[in-house]
Amino acid sequence: MKLSLNWIRDYVDLPQDMDLKRLAYDLTMSTVEVEDAEDLARRFDHMIVGVVQEVCQHPNADKLKVCRTDIGGDIREIVCGGVNLRDGMKVAVACPGAMCRWHGEGEPVEIKETKLRGVASYGMICASSEIGLADLFPAEEAVILDLSDFDAPAGTPLSTALGMDDILLEIDNKSMTNRPDLWGHYGIARELAALYHLPLKPFKHFDRNVENTSGFHVTVLDEERCPRMTGTQIEGLYVKPAPYWMQSRIWKVGMRPINALVDVTNYVMLATGQPSHAYDSDHIAGHIIVRRAEENETLKLLNGKDLPLNTDDLVIADDEGAVGLAGVMGGAKDSILPDTNKVILEIADFESYGIRRTALRYDNRTEASARYEKAIDPERCDQALDLSMELFGDLYPEMKVTGFVDHYPKKLQCAEIDVDLDWLARRLGKRLENAEIEKMLLPLGYKITFSGDNMHVVVPT
Repeated sequence: MKLSLNWIRDYVDLPQDMDLKRLAYDLTMSTVEVEDAEDLARRFDHMIVGVVQEVCQHPNADKLKVCRTDIGGDIREIVCGGVNLRDGMKVAVACPGAMCRWHGEGEPVEIKETKLRGVASYGMICASSEIGLADLFPAEEAVILDLSDFDAPAGTPLSTALGMDDILLEIDNKSMTNRPDLWGHYGIARELAALYHLPLKPFKHFDRNVENTSGFHVTVLDEERCPRMTGTQIEGLYVKPAPYWMQSRIWKVGMRPINALVDVTNYVMLATGQPSHAYDSDHIAGHIIVRRAEENETLKLLNGKDLPLNTDDLVIADDEGAVGLAGVMGGAKDSILPDTNKVILEIADFESYGIRRTALRYDNRTEASARYEKAIDPERCDQALDLSMELFGDLYPEMKVTGFVDHYPKKLQCAEIDVDLDWLARRLGKRLENAEIEKMLLPLGYKITFSGDNMHVVVPT
């Protein structure tokens, strides 16, 4: 799993001068194995923002242009074959020494000053695919990356202009198989807050007291396989690109931005570790039903595959049939379309063994199933709901919540443990003061009461 250190800093104020080797060592020794820590900005060494001053036809090639380009107080001529070049355009310039892939293919090569068809060329004006940004800035062949909307003057390092001054932590998934609370940035932030005795920032609370004006409701027919299901109906939405800061965070940790409605659900999963799904409400017939699949029932998945369902599969259905494979993948019928303006946001908890069986049965392990099969805490639905509604509210100030359901019949109870402090001292080989114990456990969410030589602990869910 990849994690952005800048994203983690949203939730815990780590010192800006934090020693990266120390952080990786401390996290490895206490919690999970940090396999690698990449300085993302290094991918963009010797790359800067340039401003094209003038685009001229190449004297010896019909498909090439000669661009007089400001690279920060210095005007250089760069030969380029981009079809969208224009005067005043901000572009990504790979200066001599940068490593790029020609036309986005093959191994990276070092850029050097050269002559192209007899004209001297300083560096290269790049398409997104040539500098590894095709998923973040998708474009057709020969289309140059247009940075005109970025507030970055000529000569700005490209990593700074694009917000790539970040550290990516690579966490070994096997080291946290039994720690589903860590499958998101917030969980790792909690560990770091506890390690360094720093406060963990809470999410902004979403008021659940919503007047259900739409009549929206949810029926859960298999509460053992679905211990909790929240559904929120939201109107006043529309499909648009997510803001760049959200897209870039999703891209940094290995996913592809799609649009604002889908990106919010992916962002929340990457932040909290809790998957969610947005249904086009207009494509839901009647209301939401959580049930086992019926005999000979089929489902067309988001990826276009027709799936013959097994009666062991848990599905999300409406009055007409299955619309999603619970905990694994949504269906094509309810998917977000260009004209979507009303969604039902599902944030649910599913029983882990059933999700694992379904994902293996169809050889379809997804980001969602990889988390659900670890047995997610149903209380985490609240974090995901809080963050989801904050993001939707920021991106769509005109939105309106017209229905909310939280089906949670058997609330998860916290485990409670009594510990003999003498026994603890024998096991540790030293006696800890009560204040030391509190310092270690309270930041992780434990509640502790001391009584003589005993300690009563309430374990966080």
